[in-house]
Amino acid sequence: MADVSTKVDQGETPLQLDVGLLASFDLNPLDQKKYKKDREALLVERTRNATQHLVNAIFQLPISRSPTYGPLAALPPFESPIPREKPLPKPKPLTKWEKFARKKGITKKKKDRMVYDEERQEWVPRWGYKGANKALENQWLVEVPTGAEDEFRPDKEAAKKRKEARQKNEQQHQRNLARAEGAKAAAAPPKKAGELGSGVAARAARRAELEAGILRAKGSTASMGRFDKTLEGETKPRGVKRTFRPNEIDAGAERASNLALLSKIDKGGANLNVRKAIKHASNAEGSKAMIQRSEKERASKRRK
Repeated sequence: MADVSTKVDQGETPLQLDVGLLASFDLNPLDQKKYKKDREALLVERTRNATQHLVNAIFQLPISRSPTYGPLAALPPFESPIPREKPLPKPKPLTKWEKFARKKGITKKKKDRMVYDEERQEWVPRWGYKGANKALENQWLVEVPTGAEDEFRPDKEAAKKRKEARQKNEQQHQRNLARAEGAKAAAAPPKKAGELGSGVAARAARRAELEAGILRAKGSTASMGRFDKTLEGETKPRGVKRTFRPNEIDAGAERASNLALLSKIDKGGANLNVRKAIKHASNAEGSKAMIQRSEKERASKRRK
C-alpha cells in the first residue's frame, strides 16, 4: 500500500518554499551511506518530502470553486529571482530619418491601417489586398490626362509608381542595415592578426564569398543558370576553358609533343597510366589511329 502520510521531515535545515513558483528547495546534505547503498530510493524519498511540503502549503492558501476546473488556489507573487532565458535586447540603431527627426524635433505620427473609402462607403486597408493605394488600378474607367501618348494607361502607370516606391523603400531599408552594420563594426574591438576585418583583402574575400553564393544559387535552377537573367554589373563567371588541337599539325611539333610525353614517362616510372598516355599522344583517337598515322608518315617519307 502506498504511503499517504502528509508528514514532512524538515531535517537540520528547514525546507524553503516559493509557492508563487510552485518550487520547493531542500538544502540538507545527502546521507553518504544511504546514497551509496541505494541512490534511487534516497532521491525518491527526498523528492517526495519536498513535494509534500509544497502541497501542504498550497492547501493552506485561499481556494475558490470553479464549475469548470474545480478548486483553484490563489498563488501569491513569487519571491525567487528567475534568470532570463535570452539576453536583454539591444536597442536598434537609428535610421537616417530617425536621426534627422530627433535632431529637428519631429515627432512621428503613426498612420491608421484602415481608411474610409467614400465611394464604397466602407473601411478598407491602406495597403495590401484591396488596399486604398490600388484604387486607380482597379477603376474600370479612368480619365486620361491631356497631352498623354496614345498607349498611355493610367492603371499601368499607377502600378509602376507603386512598385517603384516599394523598391525605393526596400533600398532605403538595405542602406539602413548596411549603415547599422558599419556602426557595429566600428564599435567592435580591433581584429587580431589573421582574422577577417576591414580593408581591401576583407572586401575581396566578402566579394568572392558573395559571387560563390550567387553561382550556387544559379546552379540550383533547371537550366543550371544558363537562361537566368543577369544582374546589373554582374560579371561573367570564370571557368576552365577547353582547348582542342587541330587535326593536322606539323610533324616536328608532333615529334616534340611525343618526346615531352616520353620524358614525363621516364620521370613517372612505375606510376604510368598507359591509357592516359596513349590518349594524350593520339589526341583521344586511340592506339590504332596512332599506329596508322605513324605508318602514313613513314610512307610519305619513303616517297620523298
